[in-house]
Amino acid sequence: MKAERVSMTRPTIIDIAKHAGVSFKTVSRVLNKHPKVGEDYRRKVEQAMEELNFRPNRAAQQLRGGRSSMLGLLVSDSAAIHKLDEGNRLPSYLADIITGMLQSCQQAGFHLVTENIDSSDAEAGRAWLDDCFDAVSFDGLLLMPPLCDCDWLLDELDARQVRYARMNPGTQLDRGLCLVIDNYAAGREIGAYLLAQGHRRLGYITGPASHFAHTPRLDGLRDAMANVPDTQLQIEQGAFTFDSGLKAGAAMMDSAIPPTAIFAANDEMAAGVLAMAFERGLQVPAQLSIFGFGGLLISQSTWPRISTVSQPTIAMARMAADALIAATLEGKEWEARCVQIDYELKLRQSVADISG
Repeated sequence: MKAERVSMTRPTIIDIAKHAGVSFKTVSRVLNKHPKVGEDYRRKVEQAMEELNFRPNRAAQQLRGGRSSMLGLLVSDSAAIHKLDEGNRLPSYLADIITGMLQSCQQAGFHLVTENIDSSDAEAGRAWLDDCFDAVSFDGLLLMPPLCDCDWLLDELDARQVRYARMNPGTQLDRGLCLVIDNYAAGREIGAYLLAQGHRRLGYITGPASHFAHTPRLDGLRDAMANVPDTQLQIEQGAFTFDSGLKAGAAMMDSAIPPTAIFAANDEMAAGVLAMAFERGLQVPAQLSIFGFGGLLISQSTWPRISTVSQPTIAMARMAADALIAATLEGKEWEARCVQIDYELKLRQSVADISG
C-alpha cells in the first residue's frame, strides 16, 4: 500500500488558488472581502480553504479587521530597476527614508513594502496600482519625489481613500501629510553666505524638471544675488546624480568666465563637481568652492567635506511613518496638513573666503 504524502507546511493562498481553480488575485479578493467577487468564486475559495485546512495568518486576520499593519514606500527612478547596477544606483536619499520608516515600523510591529512606479506614464501607473492593491492592502503610503507631486497618483489615492504622506513636495501642499523644509530660505541663505565670502561668479546645478522642491532654492539664490552688484549666475541642468554633477561642473569650468563657487541642488551632484575639480587639478576650495544640499552621507565622506544644507531626512521619514501608524491604530480620519521642518547650514571645508 502506497503511503500518502502529507505536507507539513502550512497551505498558502497560492495552494488555495490551485485547489479552487481560480487566480491568486481572486483568493486575495476573497480574503480582503472585496465587493466585486462573484458568489460562485467566493464559495469555491471558501471550500478550498476548508478542504486544505487553511487558517488565515495574523496578516489576513488584520485585513478583515480593517488594517494590514503594512506601510508602503513608493519611489520613482528615471532608470528601470532592472537596469540599475554598480555604476547606476538609486539615490542615497532613498536609504535615509527607508531607515526612518523601518525605525518606526519595527517599533510598532508594522511591515514596510517598497515599490517602484514610472511617474511619467499615468496609464501604466494606474494599471500597476490596480494590481498592487489587489494583492496588498496598505495602511498608508509615503511618496518620494517626483511621485509626491504626481497629480494622477494623488487623484488615484484620494479616490481609493488611502492615507498618504509626501516627502518634500513642491506643489499642492494641501493634499496629504506634507513634510517640507523652506527651500527658498535655504537657497537665499546659501547665496548670502557665498557672497559674504567674496564670490561674485556663482554656478547653480539644478535637479530634474520633474522634481519641484529644488526650484525655490534657485529662486532664493537669485534673490540673494539681486542685492549685490556685479554678480553673475551660470545655470546647468543636473539629474541629482554624481555623474550629472561631474558633467555640469565641467561645463561650467569650460565657460569663458567660470564661476568661483558652485551650488549644486543636492549633495551627490556636489560630490560630482568635487571629482571633476580634482580630475582637472583644481584645488578645492582655493580655486573652486562647492556647496551641496541635503546633508547626505556623501557630503561628510569626501575631502574636503562638502558644505551643505542638512535636512533631517531620517527623522522626517520616521515622523511620516509614525503619523500613518497612529492614524491606523487609532482609526483616525486622515487630515491634510503641511509640517515645516527646520534645516541647518553645515559649513565645512569646501568653501573658501576670497573677500580679502
